[in-house]
Amino acid sequence: MSYTQEIKDKIAELASQVSDDCTAVGYGFKESNGKLTKEKSIIFTFKKKKPLEELSEDEIIPKEIQIGDKILRTDVKEGTHKLMAYEACPSDFYYWSSNSTLNPNGASTPIQRNEVRPLKGGLQIRNQSLGFLGTMGFIAVDKDTNSLVGVTNAHVMTECFFRANESGRGDFNVYNNNMGQPATSTSQRVGVTKRYVPIKGYSSNVNYVDGAIFTLDESEIDLNESYKYYGFSFEDAPPFATTEEIDDLINHNYDLFSVGRTTGAKGEGTTKLKFLSYDTVYVYNDITETTARLTRYDECISYIASASTTTNGNGCFYPINSGDSGSALLANINGTIKIIGLSFAGSTTGSADGYMTIARACRIDRVAEELNIEAFTGQTVNFSDKSNPQVHYEIGSSSLQTVTINGNKFYQVGTIT
Repeated sequence: MSYTQEIKDKIAELASQVSDDCTAVGYGFKESNGKLTKEKSIIFTFKKKKPLEELSEDEIIPKEIQIGDKILRTDVKEGTHKLMAYEACPSDFYYWSSNSTLNPNGASTPIQRNEVRPLKGGLQIRNQSLGFLGTMGFIAVDKDTNSLVGVTNAHVMTECFFRANESGRGDFNVYNNNMGQPATSTSQRVGVTKRYVPIKGYSSNVNYVDGAIFTLDESEIDLNESYKYYGFSFEDAPPFATTEEIDDLINHNYDLFSVGRTTGAKGEGTTKLKFLSYDTVYVYNDITETTARLTRYDECISYIASASTTTNGNGCFYPINSGDSGSALLANINGTIKIIGLSFAGSTTGSADGYMTIARACRIDRVAEELNIEAFTGQTVNFSDKSNPQVHYEIGSSSLQTVTINGNKFYQVGTIT
């Protein structure tokens, strides 16, 4: 059974009905006696699992849920995204870590934090004007202008990426900010901010993408190299996976790959990245420098790390870590490497002593739709002219994500006084 529209709709419906203690609702593999099984189920995760006698009739999760002509069992978890037990992968998976338990050899700096030219996917990127730092997941084509852009998370480009009409948002924008690879010097500037997906706050509103794009200078690009990923051996240009291929991930044991500025390239070594579930998740996003707001993201891809030495049914620590935000998630789908998502968050469990255990990614079909991008595979492209950017001001706190004026489309990039 693939991740059909019926299941997507049911998860969205259930996520709108659960209590505030629920941290995720998803479709994935059921846990039994602390071990992951191959039985597909609807998974509810709560901060605290209460005895039945303390629950009202409306709060009790049914043992089975019917979706179309299928009946799926449910699985109820306790804790913050607690899905299974976790343990350490082989130490070479943690070469970047200074934790002596995970990596007794001492930390090494991932090469993705270096200055790398021509630009490729998986490199450290920084908003030089504001100081926010993360990963440029991959290079894509902006369909509005057929120009090359770098792709990352909105929260890498800016901490305040809510829609302008969100209460408490304040004045904040990323108009024409310099983007640097890897850091802050003038010589490392590679482009400027272009746009992000403005999101809606509060857990009752639905978002699908934490995404942003920025322009790339022609001098930093090689059309025969820049579609590759720094740290991986594969050299073909990965296309975007189709909606049908993403929906069918649960029925395959595909190897997944991701490369970020903090943990480097993952998936080609002895430790593998593997699909776990599709989820609605609730994430705290900063709305100002002092306020955080719970935000809902639907249809996320969740994945874990695992190795041949991992106890059957368990996963490993750190499939993702802070700074890997914006990393591309790729899969070997029947012999072809394809981009399936844009990683944006991770989860911890109490049993894992605060270590990151589950990674979350926005689906690439949603990312492509909301950012209006397509895969870069070496085709002929343009480069953005940064010399005279056009600006349009909307009076008041607009909820609009885009507006078209005299045939020109403008995207929200923040607010001003």
